[in-house]
This record gives sequence, structure tokens and C-alpha cells, in this order.
Amino acid sequence: MGGTLADYLRGRAAVVAGLARRHRGVAVALALVACAVVALLGVALFRALEVPDGAAVEADAHAALAAPDYTAGTYGTDTTLVAQGVDVRSVRRAETAPEGAAAQFGAAGYATADVVVSYAGQSVRADQGATLSYALVDGTWQLVPGVANEGVTWYATAGVDQDKVLSNTHLLLARADEESPAEPALAELYANAAVSVESKTFDEEAQTDTLEIVCTRTESFETYECRLTVTFSFSQTNGQWSVSGVEASDNARERNLDALLGTWTGAFQSQQTEGGKCLAAREGGLSVEVLGASVGEEAVTLSGYVGGVAHYHANPGDDAASCEGDVAFEEVQFTARLVSDDGSLVFLADLPEDVGGTSTLTLRFGSEDDPGAASAEVVTTYVYDDAILFIPYERTATYADSFTLQRAE
Repeated sequence: MGGTLADYLRGRAAVVAGLARRHRGVAVALALVACAVVALLGVALFRALEVPDGAAVEADAHAALAAPDYTAGTYGTDTTLVAQGVDVRSVRRAETAPEGAAAQFGAAGYATADVVVSYAGQSVRADQGATLSYALVDGTWQLVPGVANEGVTWYATAGVDQDKVLSNTHLLLARADEESPAEPALAELYANAAVSVESKTFDEEAQTDTLEIVCTRTESFETYECRLTVTFSFSQTNGQWSVSGVEASDNARERNLDALLGTWTGAFQSQQTEGGKCLAAREGGLSVEVLGASVGEEAVTLSGYVGGVAHYHANPGDDAASCEGDVAFEEVQFTARLVSDDGSLVFLADLPEDVGGTSTLTLRFGSEDDPGAASAEVVTTYVYDDAILFIPYERTATYADSFTLQRAE
């Protein structure tokens, strides 16, 4: 039975071989037709999937898109944006005109390309998103007029413009007043102050810039210093810096009186009294040594030593160069309290009581007419007994000696 089956299979194979020899031409023709059909289908499929070339899309994006308008604002750096590159995100085929694009006569197909064009300037970058539309006309992809802008994303590559910040320090001081109201207002106190940037920290990842700004107000006899810590935040929506926080140093409103320290010499100018004058202070003069200054919430004081002349006597009948009862004092310790700062700094001290009377010391620094002027006044009060028609009573003689002060060389 095995032999019979084998003989049968060999016979069938011979028949098939004979048929193939007799119809070889037909087989070849069918194969060629199949190849042609596959080729045509491939071409049709290629054309159906064909999209504009990426390099062409980049070139079209460069030509069709303009740099976005940029306004640096109050704190940003003014700059011109220059195109840097094009990122072709996707290119898609469409059988009909894309939404918003007019149909093109003779178009065999359409396509859209999503691109991002990057622009850069000094300290800022802009990424402009856009959609380009194409029509396939006569076998060539043509850009359809009307580019759809998809918005701009801004990115800071450096911090704020320091010159702009310094020129707008008054705005920062006003912001500090808003956040921590107190008197006097910082914006007024430092209206004409010298300002400088001491340090800056730009955080590109966080898109923040932090500046330490020093404001210094220097007068003839006092100074003020305010240290501002200002944090700026960059908006990726409009490309501008804005102030997100301002902190002023705790001592921003405290006056510094170090300019008053040192030794001052007084030249006698005049004396005010209700009778005859005693001009002993003209020769004796005045010396004031300011050793310390204290600025507190309750009081502002100067401390040191003073030397001069006290008049412990009644008024002479006529003006006199000196009188019995004039007492020279040296290195008398004093503590003078600030009693006025309206146009000048005025300090008043009660000197230790003497057996002959009492004296006060007034120090005045600056005036409306001369901010650099310094003067002093020593007022001596002498109480003594007198009599009219043998009736005793108490009388008081007061001498106010005025001096101009100059720093000792």
C-alpha cells in the first residue's frame, strides 16, 4: 500500500510540472501585473502620507514669523529679540483645508506644522508657538497665508536691570512702607539718599532675582542707613519683572550720630543777661568732648565732658571783663538729651549743681541757614539775697553765654 501511495504522488507532481512548463508565460505576466499593482499602491500610499519637509518648515517659520513685541517694564533690561532657532514639533497631513486657512485652488492635499520659534535678547528668551498651514499644489507644498500664533512663553536668562532698580528705589521704599507702616516713612526719609546694590542672587530655575540694596542718607551731623532685601519674580506670561517682596532693616529709621563724636572748641560770641554783662567766658572759651551717642526708643543722648566758665555772682553795674564769683570748670561730665530735631539737632544737659549755682549746656548742630553750623550755650543761674529798705528778698542773676563750635585740630 505504501508503494501505491508513493507512485500516486509522483504522478501528480509530474502533471503539475507539465502544466507549469506549458503555461510559463502566463505566470510571468501575472507576476508583472502584481508588481505593478504593488508599486501603484505604494505611490498612492506615499502621496497620501507625504508632508512638507522639516527643513522647509523651518525656513518658512523663520520667514513668516516676526519677533514678538517685548516691553521690559520698570525693572527689566531693554533689548532687541533675535531669532535663534525653530523646533518643528509635528507635521500632519489633512485632506481638507485646515481650520482658519482658505482652500487653495488645485490643491491635492493639505498639511499643518506645529512649530516653536525661539528668540533671544539680553537677559530674556521668548518661545513663540505657531501653526503653519500648507497646500499641495502641482506636486509642491506651498505655505498658505495666515500663520496661527499660539502664544509666547517668556524666560529670564539673567536678572533685573540694576540701573533701573536703583532709579526706582523710591518705589521699593514705598512698598516697604506699605508692608511695615511706621514713622517716619522710609520713602520720605530716604528721598535723596545715595543708593547702591550690595549683592544679587539670580535663580534661573525659580525665575527670581534677589537684591540687597543699601540706601544711605548723609547729613552734616547725622546719617541714616536702610538695607532693603528685594525679591523680584519674572512673569512667563508678559516677560516682565515685578516685586514680590521687600524687607527693610530694623534700624532703617534710626539716626547715626557718630559725626558728633570728638572734641569741639567754642569761641565766645555773645552774652544775654538782664543787667551788666560779665564777659569772662570771652577769654575762657568753651571745650566740649563728646565721647558717646545713644539712640534709643525713649531718648537720644550725647555724653562726654565740658569745660568753661560759670558766673556765680550778681550782675555788675557796668559790663565787666570778669567778676568776683566767676568759676572756671573743667571736665565736668554731662549727658545731653535730644530735645528738638526740627531743622537742627538740639541737645540739653543739666550740669551738676555747684555750691555757687547751677548751669545748663545746650548743643545745637545745624540750622536752616547753615546745615553745617554748630553752636553751644552755657546758661548760669545764680541765686543770692538782696534787700530793699532793709527788707531782705531773694534775687536771681542769669547769664547765657553763646559760642560757635569747631572741631579741635
